[in-house]
Amino acid sequence: MNGDYSGAAAGLGFGVLLIGIIVYIGILALAIWIGYLIMRTAVKNGILRADEERARRGYGGGGMLPPAPPSGYGPGPGA
Repeated sequence: MNGDYSGAAAGLGFGVLLIGIIVYIGILALAIWIGYLIMRTAVKNGILRADEERARRGYGGGGMLPPAPPSGYGPGPGA
């Protein structure tokens, strides 16, 4: 065994490196995913809180609905 890495031990260094890279990428992906979930929850809670505050102040609205069309007879568009 005088430092001869032939046979089964020859690819051990590459295998360990490959497993290390896979684990590193997996941990990085998990951290990004958890950060995304935290940010998504924070934005959702912020929107809900803003809607509650708007409703409490009486600034109700249709949200993203278009404005209501004018009702009744008035001057035309060219007036």
